Amino acid sequence: MKEKKNRSSNTKKDCSCKKSKELDSYCVSCIILYIVLGSLFAAFLLFAKNVEREQISGVMLFLVNLADGISNSLNNLKSLPLMIILIPLIGGPVEMYFFRRRENARDMAIVYTTVLTFFLILALFPQVLEGTMRFEIPRALGLGIRFKVDMLGFIMLVVSSILWVLVIMYAHDYMMIEKHRNRFFLQMSITYAGVLGTIMAGDLITMFLFFELMTFASYFLVAHNQSKDSLIAGDVFIYMGVAGGLALLLGIILLYVNTGTVAFVPLAARISTLGNVKYLISGLFLVGFGIKAGMLPLHIWLPRAHPVAPTPASALLSGLLIKIGAFGILRVLTSFFMPAKGAYVSYESPIWDLSIDLGAAMIWIGIVTMAGGVFMALQQSNMKKMLAYHSVSQMGYIIMGIGVAAYLGPKGAMGFSGAIYHMVNHALFKALLFMVAGVIYLRTHELDMYQLGGMWRKFPFTALVCLIAVLGITGMPLFNGYASKSILHHAIVEAYEYGHPSFRYAEMMFTLTSAGTVTSFIKLFGFVFVGKMPLKYEKVQGESFMMSLGMGGLALLIVLIGLFPNFVMDQFIIPATEGYAYSSEFIKKYLMDMNFFNIQDLITMIYVYGIGIAIFYLGIRFHLFHLHLPRWMDGDFTMNKGIRKKTLAMSNSFLHGMETSIIKSDVVIYALVLLGIILYLIT
Repeated sequence: MKEKKNRSSNTKKDCSCKKSKELDSYCVSCIILYIVLGSLFAAFLLFAKNVEREQISGVMLFLVNLADGISNSLNNLKSLPLMIILIPLIGGPVEMYFFRRRENARDMAIVYTTVLTFFLILALFPQVLEGTMRFEIPRALGLGIRFKVDMLGFIMLVVSSILWVLVIMYAHDYMMIEKHRNRFFLQMSITYAGVLGTIMAGDLITMFLFFELMTFASYFLVAHNQSKDSLIAGDVFIYMGVAGGLALLLGIILLYVNTGTVAFVPLAARISTLGNVKYLISGLFLVGFGIKAGMLPLHIWLPRAHPVAPTPASALLSGLLIKIGAFGILRVLTSFFMPAKGAYVSYESPIWDLSIDLGAAMIWIGIVTMAGGVFMALQQSNMKKMLAYHSVSQMGYIIMGIGVAAYLGPKGAMGFSGAIYHMVNHALFKALLFMVAGVIYLRTHELDMYQLGGMWRKFPFTALVCLIAVLGITGMPLFNGYASKSILHHAIVEAYEYGHPSFRYAEMMFTLTSAGTVTSFIKLFGFVFVGKMPLKYEKVQGESFMMSLGMGGLALLIVLIGLFPNFVMDQFIIPATEGYAYSSEFIKKYLMDMNFFNIQDLITMIYVYGIGIAIFYLGIRFHLFHLHLPRWMDGDFTMNKGIRKKTLAMSNSFLHGMETSIIKSDVVIYALVLLGIILYLIT
């Protein structure tokens, strides 16, 4: 493996391979933070559920009162969104400068700032409950920078902060095999700020700025190793990212020219009168955000980036960054192409026409993305590449859900809630699966599933959390993926019951794709952890404590959501859905107090698992997993060979003399913008 050659020379630097089992100050600090974080998060959940104080006592009562007091003290702080962004944006460079030669101190500072950001995000909750929170810096950049936090944004903020804290803990040990660690953690902090800013953006200009900041910072995570493969993957990533940014920018310009605003306000009535240009605007936004979401056929950067990026970066890319693309689609769809909440616009009204057309297209795009991702994943032997294709496939579920939400109009609440729920669930189990792959690679320096086996003997805890993640992603009842996949299945059924009968075939593809997911992860777990362990791995070291700590947190969340799916649904997903133009009667009838463990859904999952096991048996029996499409039939190969080479040839001939100056100009522009914002805030 090329990745193996790039990193194997650094393995002696792996501090987690020390024979000593003693915990250093960093580990002890993280354990304390872990306990405090879990306790305060539990107190927050009780606070969110409005549990009576008389029903709790002791330490938990103290924590609930503490959380309540902190929230009340911050309740009038309207600049909280800006503070949340500035902590990682300023903290990253400060930590790198002061602790560049003290790695434990640097990593502790990063964990502390990330946890502080998480606490401030939780403090937003009381204000979000009262309604959408808004904050504006009026004269910044001429047009002003605006922030908006509603329940949809709050859900994404909480998921991103939880994921970031646990991945940072995991990265402490994993990154010891890598060079340029200061640069890596700096770019992680800047990427985090970009993610937070994109989620809290109150208009398209603000979203575009932070979206581009996220894209450029995450490029350095992909190309971190600076090997040939990682640089090529980084090139594809940044070219696709710039193309997506240009599509968004053109869409923003057209929207502003035709409507006079870029704020996230209901514009469906005005846009419905624009003629064919409204389809161009919606298409540009779909392409711009679809590239980041890994939507077929715009996914080609994903299977290239994941195998070469360090595992913590892969966990964040798949677990969170691609969700930002789906979040962007959701934000634009609900703001510009749907009527305002309470407008009571008839489904037959022309105002819904664009939403219906766009939704129908997105349903089929999602179905094709689901099926294509699974089909390509089944052919892979590299764990991280297989997981990358499954990221594509799982994003297909989310895109399909968003499509149903748009297509059914007032009755689209099932698709909307299913898409949000699956964004949360996929962030958890896919990040965990990449972290599992990282543990195996760190110790064995092997990513080929067919060269492994019996790893549960050396990594029992890793095998356990991997099994939990596998059960989550395949939709096993009592694990988190079951809830969101059940909702999405109901959504596609409603699409053909209330809409066009052709979506019956989409439902069949949904079921078959879910079975293919079962097949893939039986293959992954079976080849990696079950069977006979090769003799060359008899002396490999066991699991790292900090990596296990990060993985354990994600596994616990997967199980808890699976056991109590209605809590997340009733306390967060439904309030987010109620903020948009969906029928309140429909929500009350079908979503509130939903019975997830009904006979029909359980039988459906048995059916899916049965097909998946049958496919796996046939694949093993007839050696189908070792078959590969001819290269001329491989869509990724065709696109990379044809489009990429021709594009690069044209750009090289035209921009060869200008490339360096353009890159320097971009860096200067971004630096000046950031400096201007900081100076404005100081003065």
